[in-house]
Amino acid sequence: MSVNLASIGITGIAAAEAQIAAAESNISNASNPNYSIESVNLAASPSFNGAGAGVQILGTTRASAPYLDTQINSTQSDMSYNQSYSQAVALAQQILEPSSGNDLSAALQNIINAFTNLSASPQNSTVRSSAIASLSQFAQVSQNVSSGLASTANNQLLQIPTLVDQINQASSQIAQLNQQIVAAKAGGQSGAALEDQRDALVNQLAGLVGASADSQGNVTVGGVPLVSGTSALTLSTSGSGVSLSLQVTLPNGNLPITSNQVGGSLGGILSAAMDTIQLQSDVNSLTASVASAMNGQASSGYGLDGSTGTNLFTIAPGGTIALNPALSVQNLGASATAAGVPGDGSNATAIASLLNSAAIYAASPNATPVQAFAGIASNFGTVVQNANNSQQQASASLQSLTQLKGSITGVSLNDQLTNLIQYQNLLEASGRAVQAVNDLTTFLVQTLT
Repeated sequence: MSVNLASIGITGIAAAEAQIAAAESNISNASNPNYSIESVNLAASPSFNGAGAGVQILGTTRASAPYLDTQINSTQSDMSYNQSYSQAVALAQQILEPSSGNDLSAALQNIINAFTNLSASPQNSTVRSSAIASLSQFAQVSQNVSSGLASTANNQLLQIPTLVDQINQASSQIAQLNQQIVAAKAGGQSGAALEDQRDALVNQLAGLVGASADSQGNVTVGGVPLVSGTSALTLSTSGSGVSLSLQVTLPNGNLPITSNQVGGSLGGILSAAMDTIQLQSDVNSLTASVASAMNGQASSGYGLDGSTGTNLFTIAPGGTIALNPALSVQNLGASATAAGVPGDGSNATAIASLLNSAAIYAASPNATPVQAFAGIASNFGTVVQNANNSQQQASASLQSLTQLKGSITGVSLNDQLTNLIQYQNLLEASGRAVQAVNDLTTFLVQTLT
């Protein structure tokens, strides 16, 4: 059985060169977090008589960890979601409970104190002015909280068009890469580098919108396609502010995407905006309930001028309150009698007592207004803390998963340098085999001629 030494040497040179090129690529990309280590697949080439005839290069493949990729993308989505969410709701919490301490709870307590003082000196104009000032402060604080929460929600929603553009750009790039990968493999070339780029873009989409992808590069969000093969679908928005909605443009129409289908930064912003708007609604509902109850009590009393039926606040649709512009020192109903008996501040006492009683706010029937506000603030604070905890947990998990993947697909410089020496030795040995064949051929030609 003869051995084709020339074929063995020539194919050996080609194989060694391919392996050296792969090792050099691995070494040069060792610090690239999106790079997966590449290796050359080889197979023996038998001759017609069954003897060895060298080696075949089957192609270059990259190391992969599909399960870990799925876990990493999911965790990336969770971390980005909670990061965006916690940043937004933290702003809302600062508006609800400013560091100065001048919040609704303090404003309510000021009213209680002011009307308690008024009950003791109902005819003192300075005390009556102080009581009106406390009402004005409560109305102003409630307006500031309501408008601040609305502004925070709207500012968060203003980020969405930019995120949608980034999502569409990444989707388009993935569709292009899918096409290039298919073409490369059809031409017998390696698509490893292209697949690395695609994986990085899928991870980017996971962070932006909670997307996931299969091994062919088809990308979906909440079951709705973003990339189908070599085609990228367009994510768009309609409406604005709290009426903003998302949809994907399909060949036969638009497919809406609900907020609970979306993850990543986009999902976090949407959820934070909706929760902030709900917080605004809760605060408005509480302040409107308090204002309505106080109006009822105050309007039953009498002012110094003998007038009655004067409300303390105006209440707009949606629950926003304001100090009644018709309220004055003279018509503030601190007295319970039309005659204005000197020293009668019983209605002022009733107003102060009202704020110390329960059953004013229907959502918290067993709590005083101050306690009800504290409950709203406490519940929202828990939401903020949970989001921060979830972000930290996701960040730690992502780091662990990334390190685990790196142990599978990452590059060890020591290993690659060792391999490079081996491949260079193989190249030299294959070259010597070819040279030996050339020398033998030359010797035979010279001898036989």
